[in-house]
Amino acid sequence: MNETIGLIGIGVMGSNIALNFSDNNIPVHVFNRSEDKINLLINKDSKGNITGTTDIQNFVNNLPKPRKILMLIPSGKPTLDMAKKLIEHLEPNDILIDGGNAYYLDSNELGEICSRKEIEFVGMGVSGGEEGARKGPALMIGSSNPINNELKNSLSSIAAIFNNKPSIGFYKGHGTGHFIKMLHNGIEYAEMQIITEAFHILKKANFNNEQISNFFKEFTKENRSSYLIEITSNIMLKKNESGYIIDQIRSEASHKGTGKLTVETSLNYGFPLPSIYEAFNARVESNFQNLWNEKLEEKEIDIDIESLSNTIYFARLATMAQGLLFIEHISSIENLEIDLKEVLQNWSAGCIIRSDLLKELGDLNLSNALTSSEFVHNTLLENLESIKKVIKTCVDGSVSIPVITSSYNWFVGTTNSFNPSSLIQAQRDYFGAHQVQLNNSDEFIHLDWD
Repeated sequence: MNETIGLIGIGVMGSNIALNFSDNNIPVHVFNRSEDKINLLINKDSKGNITGTTDIQNFVNNLPKPRKILMLIPSGKPTLDMAKKLIEHLEPNDILIDGGNAYYLDSNELGEICSRKEIEFVGMGVSGGEEGARKGPALMIGSSNPINNELKNSLSSIAAIFNNKPSIGFYKGHGTGHFIKMLHNGIEYAEMQIITEAFHILKKANFNNEQISNFFKEFTKENRSSYLIEITSNIMLKKNESGYIIDQIRSEASHKGTGKLTVETSLNYGFPLPSIYEAFNARVESNFQNLWNEKLEEKEIDIDIESLSNTIYFARLATMAQGLLFIEHISSIENLEIDLKEVLQNWSAGCIIRSDLLKELGDLNLSNALTSSEFVHNTLLENLESIKKVIKTCVDGSVSIPVITSSYNWFVGTTNSFNPSSLIQAQRDYFGAHQVQLNNSDEFIHLDWD
Protein backbone atom coordinates (compact mmCIF):
# COMPACT_ATOMS: atom_id res chain seq x y z
CA MET A 1 0.00 0.00 0.00
CA ASN A 2 1.10 3.56 -0.73
CA GLU A 3 -0.06 5.60 2.26
CA THR A 4 2.72 8.22 2.33
CA ILE A 5 1.46 11.80 2.29
CA GLY A 6 3.62 14.58 0.95
CA LEU A 7 3.01 17.79 2.90
CA ILE A 8 3.90 21.39 2.07
CA GLY A 9 3.39 23.99 4.77
CA ILE A 10 4.47 23.18 8.33
CA GLY A 11 3.07 26.17 10.16
CA VAL A 12 0.67 25.64 13.05
CA MET A 13 -1.97 23.75 11.04
CA GLY A 14 0.46 21.84 8.82
CA SER A 15 2.66 20.68 11.70
CA ASN A 16 -0.31 19.44 13.72
CA ILE A 17 -1.85 17.67 10.72
CA ALA A 18 1.53 16.00 10.07
CA LEU A 19 1.72 14.79 13.68
CA ASN A 20 -1.88 13.61 13.47
CA PHE A 21 -1.05 11.51 10.39
CA SER A 22 2.01 10.14 12.16
CA ASP A 23 -0.02 9.18 15.23
CA ASN A 24 -2.18 7.12 12.87
CA ASN A 25 0.91 5.42 11.40
CA ILE A 26 0.70 7.21 8.07
CA PRO A 27 4.17 8.28 6.82
CA VAL A 28 4.55 11.99 6.05
CA HIS A 29 7.26 13.49 3.86
CA VAL A 30 7.42 17.29 4.20
CA PHE A 31 8.91 20.06 2.09
CA ASN A 32 10.10 23.29 3.66
CA ARG A 33 12.86 25.75 2.79
CA SER A 34 14.02 25.73 6.42
CA GLU A 35 15.89 22.62 7.56
CA ASP A 36 15.57 23.85 11.15
CA LYS A 37 11.75 23.85 10.90
CA ILE A 38 11.78 20.36 9.42
CA ASN A 39 14.03 19.07 12.22
CA LEU A 40 11.88 20.78 14.85
CA LEU A 41 8.82 18.93 13.53
CA ILE A 42 10.69 15.61 13.30
CA ASN A 43 11.79 16.00 16.92
CA LYS A 44 8.12 16.32 17.98
CA ASP A 45 7.21 13.12 16.16
CA SER A 46 7.24 10.35 18.76
CA LYS A 47 6.22 7.72 16.18
CA GLY A 48 9.10 8.42 13.78
CA ASN A 49 6.89 8.65 10.70
CA ILE A 50 7.94 12.12 9.51
CA THR A 51 10.80 12.86 7.11
CA GLY A 52 11.57 16.00 5.14
CA THR A 53 13.64 17.84 2.57
CA THR A 54 14.43 21.41 1.52
CA ASP A 55 14.57 20.54 -2.19
CA ILE A 56 11.27 20.40 -4.07
CA GLN A 57 12.55 18.02 -6.77
CA ASN A 58 13.82 15.59 -4.12
CA PHE A 59 10.52 16.03 -2.28
CA VAL A 60 8.49 14.92 -5.31
CA ASN A 61 10.93 12.16 -6.33
CA ASN A 62 10.88 10.61 -2.85
CA LEU A 63 7.10 10.16 -2.84
CA PRO A 64 5.73 6.80 -4.01
CA LYS A 65 3.48 6.92 -7.07
CA PRO A 66 0.77 7.91 -7.52
CA ARG A 67 1.89 10.80 -5.34
CA LYS A 68 -0.43 12.39 -2.78
CA ILE A 69 0.60 15.93 -1.87
CA LEU A 70 -1.24 18.07 0.67
CA MET A 71 -0.67 21.85 0.64
CA LEU A 72 -1.41 23.73 3.88
CA ILE A 73 -0.26 27.22 2.95
CA PRO A 74 -1.98 30.63 2.74
CA SER A 75 -4.83 30.73 0.25
CA GLY A 76 -4.91 32.76 -2.94
CA LYS A 77 -1.71 33.58 -4.81
CA PRO A 78 0.69 31.59 -2.53
CA THR A 79 -1.37 28.42 -3.09
CA LEU A 80 -1.70 28.98 -6.84
CA ASP A 81 2.01 29.73 -7.24
CA MET A 82 3.03 26.62 -5.30
CA ALA A 83 0.53 24.46 -7.19
CA LYS A 84 1.87 25.62 -10.55
CA LYS A 85 5.43 24.89 -9.39
CA LEU A 86 4.43 21.40 -8.23
CA ILE A 87 2.50 20.59 -11.39
CA GLU A 88 5.74 20.92 -13.37
CA HIS A 89 7.10 17.93 -11.42
CA LEU A 90 3.94 15.82 -11.17
CA GLU A 91 2.66 13.07 -13.46
CA PRO A 92 -0.79 11.90 -14.55
CA ASN A 93 -2.82 10.30 -11.70
CA ASP A 94 -0.84 12.11 -9.00
CA ILE A 95 -3.12 13.77 -6.44
CA LEU A 96 -2.79 17.41 -5.32
CA ILE A 97 -4.77 18.40 -2.22
CA ASP A 98 -5.36 22.02 -1.20
CA GLY A 99 -6.05 22.08 2.54
CA GLY A 100 -5.77 25.84 2.91
CA ASN A 101 -8.63 28.23 3.57
CA ALA A 102 -9.29 28.65 -0.15
CA TYR A 103 -12.19 30.39 -1.85
CA TYR A 104 -14.20 27.68 -3.56
CA LEU A 105 -14.05 29.39 -6.98
CA ASP A 106 -10.25 29.41 -6.72
CA SER A 107 -10.42 25.65 -6.08
CA ASN A 108 -12.61 25.21 -9.15
CA GLU A 109 -10.01 27.09 -11.20
CA LEU A 110 -7.07 25.14 -9.78
CA GLY A 111 -8.97 21.90 -10.33
CA GLU A 112 -9.37 22.73 -14.01
CA ILE A 113 -5.65 23.49 -14.32
CA CYS A 114 -4.83 20.11 -12.78
CA SER A 115 -7.37 18.30 -14.97
CA ARG A 116 -5.66 19.54 -18.11
CA LYS A 117 -2.48 17.83 -16.85
CA GLU A 118 -4.43 14.68 -15.85
CA ILE A 119 -3.60 15.36 -12.21
CA GLU A 120 -6.31 14.67 -9.64
CA PHE A 121 -7.22 17.73 -7.56
CA VAL A 122 -8.89 17.69 -4.14
CA GLY A 123 -10.10 20.83 -2.37
CA MET A 124 -10.14 20.11 1.38
CA GLY A 125 -11.71 22.44 3.94
CA VAL A 126 -10.28 21.95 7.44
CA SER A 127 -12.04 23.14 10.60
CA GLY A 128 -11.08 22.85 14.24
CA GLY A 129 -8.12 25.17 14.63
CA GLU A 130 -4.82 24.08 16.13
CA GLU A 131 -6.35 21.57 18.55
CA GLY A 132 -8.57 20.05 15.88
CA ALA A 133 -5.67 19.64 13.46
CA ARG A 134 -3.72 17.74 16.12
CA LYS A 135 -6.49 15.62 17.65
CA GLY A 136 -9.12 15.38 14.92
CA PRO A 137 -10.51 18.11 12.64
CA ALA A 138 -13.67 18.17 10.54
CA LEU A 139 -12.68 17.68 6.91
CA MET A 140 -14.77 18.84 3.94
CA ILE A 141 -13.53 17.14 0.77
CA GLY A 142 -14.36 18.28 -2.75
CA SER A 143 -13.35 16.31 -5.84
CA SER A 144 -14.70 15.93 -9.35
CA ASN A 145 -13.75 12.23 -9.42
CA PRO A 146 -14.27 9.61 -6.71
CA ILE A 147 -11.37 9.57 -4.25
CA ASN A 148 -9.51 6.25 -4.07
CA ASN A 149 -10.11 4.20 -0.93
CA GLU A 150 -6.52 4.48 0.27
CA LEU A 151 -6.61 8.30 0.41
CA LYS A 152 -10.15 8.23 1.78
CA ASN A 153 -9.02 5.95 4.62
CA SER A 154 -5.94 8.08 5.34
CA LEU A 155 -7.97 11.28 5.60
CA SER A 156 -10.73 9.58 7.60
CA SER A 157 -8.16 8.31 10.10
CA ILE A 158 -7.14 11.83 11.15
CA ALA A 159 -10.68 13.27 11.33
CA ALA A 160 -12.73 13.75 14.49
CA ILE A 161 -15.28 11.04 15.34
CA PHE A 162 -19.02 11.45 15.87
CA ASN A 163 -21.39 8.49 16.40
CA ASN A 164 -18.52 6.15 15.57
CA LYS A 165 -18.11 7.78 12.16
CA PRO A 166 -15.40 10.23 11.03
CA SER A 167 -16.49 13.86 10.68
CA ILE A 168 -15.57 13.96 7.04
CA GLY A 169 -17.71 14.79 4.03
CA PHE A 170 -17.03 13.89 0.40
CA TYR A 171 -18.67 16.28 -2.06
CA LYS A 172 -18.88 16.40 -5.84
CA GLY A 173 -16.88 19.21 -7.44
CA HIS A 174 -13.35 20.61 -7.09
CA GLY A 175 -14.47 23.52 -4.93
CA THR A 176 -17.48 22.06 -3.10
CA GLY A 177 -15.52 21.06 0.00
CA HIS A 178 -14.21 24.60 0.29
CA PHE A 179 -17.74 25.96 -0.33
CA ILE A 180 -19.04 23.88 2.60
CA LYS A 181 -16.13 25.14 4.73
CA MET A 182 -16.78 28.77 3.70
CA LEU A 183 -20.43 28.48 4.68
CA HIS A 184 -19.40 26.80 7.94
CA ASN A 185 -17.31 29.89 8.68
CA GLY A 186 -20.21 32.21 7.84
CA ILE A 187 -22.41 30.34 10.33
CA GLU A 188 -19.53 30.54 12.80
CA TYR A 189 -19.49 34.34 12.41
CA ALA A 190 -23.22 34.48 13.19
CA GLU A 191 -23.08 32.19 16.21
CA MET A 192 -20.16 34.13 17.68
CA GLN A 193 -22.11 37.38 17.24
CA ILE A 194 -25.30 35.89 18.77
CA ILE A 195 -23.34 34.88 21.86
CA THR A 196 -21.68 38.30 21.93
CA GLU A 197 -25.08 40.01 21.78
CA ALA A 198 -26.24 37.87 24.72
CA PHE A 199 -23.08 38.95 26.57
CA HIS A 200 -24.02 42.59 25.85
CA ILE A 201 -27.56 42.02 27.15
CA LEU A 202 -26.31 40.38 30.36
CA LYS A 203 -23.80 43.18 30.94
CA LYS A 204 -26.62 45.74 30.58
CA ALA A 205 -28.66 43.64 33.04
CA ASN A 206 -25.79 44.14 35.52
CA PHE A 207 -24.59 40.52 35.54
CA ASN A 208 -20.99 40.08 36.62
CA ASN A 209 -18.54 37.89 34.71
CA GLU A 210 -19.04 34.88 36.95
CA GLN A 211 -22.82 35.08 36.55
CA ILE A 212 -22.44 35.37 32.79
CA SER A 213 -20.19 32.31 32.79
CA ASN A 214 -22.77 30.36 34.78
CA PHE A 215 -25.54 31.46 32.39
CA PHE A 216 -23.69 29.94 29.44
CA LYS A 217 -22.74 26.85 31.47
CA GLU A 218 -26.45 26.09 31.99
CA PHE A 219 -26.83 25.43 28.25
CA THR A 220 -25.04 22.10 28.71
CA LYS A 221 -27.70 20.88 31.15
CA GLU A 222 -30.42 21.83 28.66
CA ASN A 223 -28.68 20.09 25.70
CA ARG A 224 -28.51 23.46 23.97
CA SER A 225 -24.78 24.01 24.19
CA SER A 226 -22.05 24.33 21.57
CA TYR A 227 -18.29 24.52 21.43
CA LEU A 228 -18.50 28.31 21.13
CA ILE A 229 -20.88 28.60 24.10
CA GLU A 230 -18.59 26.36 26.18
CA ILE A 231 -15.46 28.39 25.46
CA THR A 232 -17.38 31.60 26.17
CA SER A 233 -18.20 30.29 29.65
CA ASN A 234 -14.48 29.63 30.18
CA ILE A 235 -13.39 32.98 28.73
CA MET A 236 -15.58 34.88 31.19
CA LEU A 237 -13.67 33.42 34.18
CA LYS A 238 -10.10 33.84 32.94
CA LYS A 239 -8.06 36.25 35.07
CA ASN A 240 -4.57 37.69 35.32
CA GLU A 241 -2.96 40.02 37.85
CA SER A 242 -5.07 42.94 36.54
CA GLY A 243 -8.42 41.16 36.82
CA TYR A 244 -10.73 39.54 34.28
CA ILE A 245 -9.05 39.35 30.88
CA ILE A 246 -12.31 39.92 28.99
CA ASP A 247 -12.50 43.39 30.55
CA GLN A 248 -9.01 44.22 29.25
CA ILE A 249 -9.58 43.36 25.58
CA ARG A 250 -10.31 46.15 23.08
CA SER A 251 -13.85 46.00 21.66
CA GLU A 252 -12.86 45.69 18.01
CA ALA A 253 -13.29 42.57 15.88
CA SER A 254 -11.32 41.61 12.78
CA HIS A 255 -11.86 38.95 10.13
CA LYS A 256 -9.83 36.90 7.65
CA GLY A 257 -12.30 37.09 4.78
CA THR A 258 -14.43 33.93 4.83
CA GLY A 259 -17.45 35.72 6.29
CA LYS A 260 -17.16 38.38 3.60
CA LEU A 261 -16.87 35.70 0.91
CA THR A 262 -19.98 33.95 2.28
CA VAL A 263 -21.93 37.19 2.01
CA GLU A 264 -20.60 37.93 -1.48
CA THR A 265 -21.39 34.40 -2.68
CA SER A 266 -24.96 34.54 -1.39
CA LEU A 267 -25.47 37.90 -3.07
CA ASN A 268 -24.05 36.54 -6.33
CA TYR A 269 -26.65 33.77 -6.19
CA GLY A 270 -29.40 36.13 -5.02
CA PHE A 271 -30.00 34.10 -1.87
CA PRO A 272 -30.70 35.64 1.57
CA LEU A 273 -28.38 34.97 4.52
CA PRO A 274 -29.40 37.93 6.73
CA SER A 275 -28.00 36.61 10.02
CA ILE A 276 -24.58 36.12 8.44
CA TYR A 277 -24.77 39.54 6.71
CA GLU A 278 -25.38 41.21 10.07
CA ALA A 279 -22.67 39.20 11.82
CA PHE A 280 -20.09 40.27 9.25
CA ASN A 281 -21.30 43.88 9.38
CA ALA A 282 -21.06 43.88 13.20
CA ARG A 283 -17.35 43.07 12.95
CA VAL A 284 -16.80 45.87 10.45
CA GLU A 285 -18.91 48.28 12.49
CA SER A 286 -16.96 47.50 15.67
CA ASN A 287 -14.00 49.33 14.11
CA PHE A 288 -16.05 52.52 13.62
CA GLN A 289 -17.09 53.31 17.16
CA ASN A 290 -17.23 56.78 18.69
CA LEU A 291 -18.72 58.39 15.58
CA TRP A 292 -20.84 60.69 17.75
CA ASN A 293 -19.65 63.13 20.38
CA GLU A 294 -22.51 62.36 22.72
CA LYS A 295 -23.34 58.86 23.88
CA LEU A 296 -26.76 57.40 24.50
CA GLU A 297 -27.73 57.36 28.14
CA GLU A 298 -26.63 54.09 29.77
CA LYS A 299 -29.67 52.13 30.90
CA GLU A 300 -29.77 49.05 33.06
CA ILE A 301 -32.24 46.51 31.75
CA ASP A 302 -34.20 43.73 33.41
CA ILE A 303 -33.85 40.55 31.37
CA ASP A 304 -35.81 37.34 31.68
CA ILE A 305 -33.15 34.59 31.63
CA GLU A 306 -35.39 31.89 30.22
CA SER A 307 -36.45 34.18 27.38
CA LEU A 308 -32.82 35.05 26.63
CA SER A 309 -31.88 31.36 26.55
CA ASN A 310 -34.75 30.67 24.15
CA THR A 311 -33.74 33.66 22.04
CA ILE A 312 -30.17 32.41 21.62
CA TYR A 313 -31.52 29.02 20.57
CA PHE A 314 -33.96 30.64 18.12
CA ALA A 315 -31.25 32.80 16.51
CA ARG A 316 -28.80 29.90 16.24
CA LEU A 317 -31.43 27.64 14.66
CA ALA A 318 -32.53 30.39 12.26
CA THR A 319 -28.92 30.96 11.20
CA MET A 320 -28.30 27.26 10.70
CA ALA A 321 -31.52 26.94 8.70
CA GLN A 322 -30.45 29.82 6.44
CA GLY A 323 -27.09 28.13 5.82
CA LEU A 324 -28.58 24.70 5.09
CA LEU A 325 -31.16 26.23 2.76
CA PHE A 326 -28.34 27.94 0.88
CA ILE A 327 -26.59 24.58 0.51
CA GLU A 328 -29.82 23.12 -0.88
CA HIS A 329 -30.08 26.06 -3.29
CA ILE A 330 -26.49 25.78 -4.54
CA SER A 331 -26.73 22.01 -4.79
CA SER A 332 -29.84 22.27 -6.96
CA ILE A 333 -28.52 25.02 -9.24
CA GLU A 334 -25.05 23.51 -9.72
CA ASN A 335 -26.22 19.87 -9.69
CA LEU A 336 -23.89 18.97 -6.82
CA GLU A 337 -26.13 16.38 -5.13
CA ILE A 338 -25.13 17.51 -1.64
CA ASP A 339 -26.69 15.41 1.14
CA LEU A 340 -27.57 17.59 4.15
CA LYS A 341 -27.29 14.56 6.45
CA GLU A 342 -23.67 14.23 5.37
CA VAL A 343 -23.04 17.93 6.01
CA LEU A 344 -24.53 17.68 9.51
CA GLN A 345 -22.41 14.61 10.29
CA ASN A 346 -19.43 16.47 8.86
CA TRP A 347 -19.97 19.39 11.24
CA SER A 348 -20.94 17.44 14.37
CA ALA A 349 -17.40 16.93 15.70
CA GLY A 350 -14.00 18.52 15.32
CA CYS A 351 -15.18 21.82 13.86
CA ILE A 352 -15.83 25.19 15.50
CA ILE A 353 -19.64 25.11 15.09
CA ARG A 354 -20.10 21.63 16.60
CA SER A 355 -23.12 21.69 18.88
CA ASP A 356 -26.12 19.93 20.39
CA LEU A 357 -28.21 21.68 17.74
CA LEU A 358 -26.35 19.91 14.93
CA LYS A 359 -26.98 16.58 16.66
CA GLU A 360 -30.72 17.38 16.84
CA LEU A 361 -30.84 18.31 13.18
CA GLY A 362 -28.79 15.24 12.26
CA ASP A 363 -31.49 13.00 13.76
CA LEU A 364 -34.16 14.43 11.45
CA ASN A 365 -35.44 12.90 8.24
CA LEU A 366 -34.08 15.40 5.72
CA SER A 367 -34.91 13.48 2.57
CA ASN A 368 -37.16 16.40 1.59
CA ALA A 369 -36.44 20.15 1.66
CA LEU A 370 -35.45 21.61 5.03
CA THR A 371 -38.52 23.86 5.03
CA SER A 372 -40.71 20.74 5.16
CA SER A 373 -39.25 19.83 8.55
CA GLU A 374 -41.89 20.26 11.25
CA PHE A 375 -39.16 20.29 13.91
CA VAL A 376 -37.41 23.37 12.48
CA HIS A 377 -40.60 25.34 11.86
CA ASN A 378 -42.29 24.39 15.16
CA THR A 379 -39.15 25.01 17.24
CA LEU A 380 -38.79 28.51 15.81
CA LEU A 381 -42.50 29.10 16.40
CA GLU A 382 -42.30 27.87 20.01
CA ASN A 383 -39.52 30.36 20.81
CA LEU A 384 -41.02 33.30 18.92
CA GLU A 385 -42.57 34.99 21.95
CA SER A 386 -39.27 34.80 23.81
CA ILE A 387 -37.29 36.53 21.07
CA LYS A 388 -39.98 39.21 20.69
CA LYS A 389 -39.77 39.85 24.44
CA VAL A 390 -35.97 40.12 24.38
CA ILE A 391 -35.97 42.40 21.31
CA LYS A 392 -38.48 44.73 23.00
CA THR A 393 -36.34 44.86 26.14
CA CYS A 394 -33.26 45.68 24.08
CA VAL A 395 -35.05 48.38 22.07
CA ASP A 396 -36.22 50.02 25.27
CA GLY A 397 -32.73 49.72 26.77
CA SER A 398 -30.80 50.91 23.68
CA VAL A 399 -28.97 47.59 23.27
CA SER A 400 -27.88 46.74 19.73
CA ILE A 401 -28.58 43.09 18.79
CA PRO A 402 -28.28 42.97 14.98
CA VAL A 403 -28.07 39.20 14.43
CA ILE A 404 -30.80 38.33 16.93
CA THR A 405 -33.10 40.93 15.36
CA SER A 406 -32.20 39.83 11.84
CA SER A 407 -32.93 36.20 12.69
CA TYR A 408 -36.35 37.20 13.98
CA ASN A 409 -37.07 39.33 10.90
CA TRP A 410 -36.02 36.48 8.60
CA PHE A 411 -38.43 34.00 10.17
CA VAL A 412 -41.34 36.42 10.38
CA GLY A 413 -40.68 37.67 6.85
CA THR A 414 -40.56 34.18 5.37
CA THR A 415 -43.72 33.00 7.18
CA ASN A 416 -45.88 36.13 6.80
CA SER A 417 -48.94 35.86 4.54
CA PHE A 418 -48.29 39.36 3.14
CA ASN A 419 -45.11 40.74 1.58
CA PRO A 420 -45.13 44.44 0.65
CA SER A 421 -42.57 44.14 -2.17
CA SER A 422 -45.31 44.68 -4.75
CA LEU A 423 -44.86 48.38 -3.97
CA ILE A 424 -41.17 48.22 -4.92
CA GLN A 425 -42.12 46.75 -8.31
CA ALA A 426 -44.62 49.57 -8.78
CA GLN A 427 -42.14 52.28 -7.78
CA ARG A 428 -39.45 50.94 -10.15
CA ASP A 429 -41.93 50.79 -13.01
CA TYR A 430 -43.24 54.30 -12.20
CA PHE A 431 -39.87 56.09 -12.27
CA GLY A 432 -37.88 53.84 -14.62
CA ALA A 433 -40.30 51.75 -16.65
CA HIS A 434 -38.66 48.61 -15.20
CA GLN A 435 -41.94 46.69 -15.63
CA VAL A 436 -43.97 44.62 -13.18
CA GLN A 437 -45.37 41.12 -13.00
CA LEU A 438 -49.05 40.86 -12.10
CA ASN A 439 -50.38 38.09 -9.89
CA ASN A 440 -50.72 34.74 -11.66
CA SER A 441 -48.61 35.87 -14.62
CA ASP A 442 -44.99 35.33 -15.66
CA GLU A 443 -45.16 38.20 -18.15
CA PHE A 444 -43.38 41.50 -17.48
CA ILE A 445 -45.39 44.59 -18.48
CA HIS A 446 -45.07 48.36 -18.16
CA LEU A 447 -48.09 50.13 -16.72
CA ASP A 448 -49.35 53.64 -17.46
CA TRP A 449 -49.06 55.48 -14.16
CA ASP A 450 -50.28 58.88 -15.43
